[in-house]
Amino acid sequence: MLKRTKRRRSIAFTVDGNGLVVHAPWKASEVRIERSIDESAKWIIKKIDEWSNHKPRVQRWADGERIAYLGRTVTIQIVSDAIIVPAVLADDWRLRITVADSGSETRIREAAIAWYRRHAARNFIERIAHYSSTMLLRPPRMFLSNARTQWGSCNAKSELRLNWRLIQAPQNVVDYVVVHELAHLTEMNHSKRFWKIVERHFPSHMQVRKHLNEHGHWYLDI
Repeated sequence: MLKRTKRRRSIAFTVDGNGLVVHAPWKASEVRIERSIDESAKWIIKKIDEWSNHKPRVQRWADGERIAYLGRTVTIQIVSDAIIVPAVLADDWRLRITVADSGSETRIREAAIAWYRRHAARNFIERIAHYSSTMLLRPPRMFLSNARTQWGSCNAKSELRLNWRLIQAPQNVVDYVVVHELAHLTEMNHSKRFWKIVERHFPSHMQVRKHLNEHGHWYLDI
């Protein structure tokens, strides 16, 4: 599938269970798009193979079930009460979720996701502020994304979107995605200049990218 966007400057690809999507500038020629596909053919084929062999994770939402938070394991603890309060993480790494119906996985999931999103927003804003300072950039506006195929995106209006599901991953994974997207404020592409910026501010990016390639599907399945 081909999607054209007026504000986009470079060509990018996303692959999920539905196949390949090519994101291209509005005026990009077919020759340019085909050349870009040829140059990224190995990556595209690899991603399609990964999705073909991917078995979705089935996450249970009940008392005693486990979820991930910043690379740590958190155990869900259900409290039945008619008075609903926001979920809170206790010192023993138990996520206390209050619901009226302890058997409703839908309500438990909604409470857990709301907790994830609150902590994701707080964490992402702090890391954006930190790396914007070290990269000598004005902090962009941050929005949480619910995308199923992208960890983040950045546009010419200095708006940065980060997938809330990243909050499951270790902090260094979150930091890499933040640096990656901030680098796009200088280079709206994936050129050698872009990767030099990433390398300068996040030297271990190759290791973290490997982690995302191996575990990214697991994070996205929630």
